[in-house]
Amino acid sequence: MESVRKKLSNERFVVGAPAAVVEKEKQKMADGEERIKMLEEKF
Repeated sequence: MESVRKKLSNERFVVGAPAAVVEKEKQKMADGEERIKMLEEKF
């Protein structure tokens, strides 16, 4: 998730990358956050 977070915080990436790529990275981040939340609730 850290690498995705770095990509999304990089303005050059967000501005220069195709919208579909940026959206895919945002989805990866949301999926990762959801997994962490589920694991935290489980333990």
